[in-house]
Amino acid sequence: MVPLGGVSKATIVRVALIDHLSTLGVLTVDNEQHAGNSTAPLVKNTKTLRQVAEEAMNADRPNRKQKTMDAYEVAYRVHIYPALGGRRISTITAADVQQFIAQLRAKPKANGEARSETSVLGTYKALAKVFSYAMKHRLITYNPCVAVDRPRADTKEAHFLSPAEVEELAAALDAQPPYGLMVSLAAYTGLRAGELAALRVRDIDLLHKEVRVHLNMTHTSTGYVIGAPKTANSKREVPILVDSLVGKLRAYLAQHTHRSDPDAGLWPGKVKGHPILTYDRPFDPKGFYRCTFKPAAKSIGLPTLKLHELRHTFATLVLESGAFDMFELSRLMGHASVAITDKVYAHLRKKDYATQRARFSAFVAGQAASNRPRDRAAAN
Repeated sequence: MVPLGGVSKATIVRVALIDHLSTLGVLTVDNEQHAGNSTAPLVKNTKTLRQVAEEAMNADRPNRKQKTMDAYEVAYRVHIYPALGGRRISTITAADVQQFIAQLRAKPKANGEARSETSVLGTYKALAKVFSYAMKHRLITYNPCVAVDRPRADTKEAHFLSPAEVEELAAALDAQPPYGLMVSLAAYTGLRAGELAALRVRDIDLLHKEVRVHLNMTHTSTGYVIGAPKTANSKREVPILVDSLVGKLRAYLAQHTHRSDPDAGLWPGKVKGHPILTYDRPFDPKGFYRCTFKPAAKSIGLPTLKLHELRHTFATLVLESGAFDMFELSRLMGHASVAITDKVYAHLRKKDYATQRARFSAFVAGQAASNRPRDRAAAN
């Protein structure tokens, strides 16, 4: 074969063929390699969604709390793996994800109740996390979650107790002291259940009449864990606004078996299998809620009352009393931002427009008494 300008005819044909195939997308792998991109999404035997999810979990484990990891693992094991775990992640489309969400909504919970939209959102977030990891590591070229209608959390109006109901509940729980005092503290400080359970003796500051929140108790697959609170803003000092509560806490600490140990747990736990309380055993929030709080709430006609609603009670009483504004309440509640507080409790904000009404009325009256007709005539 005679070279043409130093290049053989076969080479010219080969280059022309490559150019043609490239325009048709046949040589996508070569193109991606040439561009320095990963070709994993183009390989026939790319990783399954389950393999990528496990990689993402292992990579994220050092940065997450155990309770968060447990929630992800349950979402994967119970919902995501059975539906999509065996699929090659590069083959899953937005339609597949949308169908998964629809099926999850239609799937009742283990107790037969309808699944909440908040529950669906939590599972969706776990799934979206896998695709985000895959995109970050260039295992896929497109994130199907981008084109999906994201579930929205339920927005339920917060329920709360009146001061009389708080006292009635506390009285019912006084049969097992100090649980009556504990629910009063929850209702009048707004602490989260985990924050309340993690309190130490030193956290009750009687001198300044406030509660120091710097720990949180969570229940994980390995048992109860005491660690940092939910958010950075959750570390706070909350004033004790009810004078009688200060006196009760003072008397309680005076009889606490480990009052000289500032790191001792504030609340006693139960001896296993017995109703006896002892400060030598850690407080069990789940056991308290199930075996003590719920029966007491039922006995006063509040069978559906949740422990978290004592937190709502505090926020409600603060706003109704005018003791603090929304921004100050947000700080007391330990919310990440005032927007969260406003979203939940905006409907409770007192709407007293007396000052604005007086100002507006004075303006209107002043304008009516002024020489407005002459001004209009001059203008004409």
